[in-house]
Amino acid sequence: MNSEIFRLNFEDLLWFLFIILAILNIRGDYDEKKYIESHYDFYDKEANHIFTLTLTITFFIYLYFLVRNYRNYMRVPSYQKEAYLIRLFGSCFLVAGVFLLLVFQKMK
Repeated sequence: MNSEIFRLNFEDLLWFLFIILAILNIRGDYDEKKYIESHYDFYDKEANHIFTLTLTITFFIYLYFLVRNYRNYMRVPSYQKEAYLIRLFGSCFLVAGVFLLLVFQKMK
């Protein structure tokens, strides 16, 4: 199978995983609401566990995109480097942002 097609199929799976993560975050929000209403610690712990899990998985997904964008940057001709550098910086910011969210979630 062509490596480009394999990569695109893999990225399709990642987008499907994002959908699952969004559903899990909705569940975490529901648990947060239940905690606010009942002050039952179970809901708070479950919501925090869900948020930590989804942020960790998201971190690794964005790390994959960072590596992919770095490889693409290294392969493109010099006249395209600037555009690919912007993509690479965007990936760096996403990875850093999710990492900081994860740190904040763990400190909570």
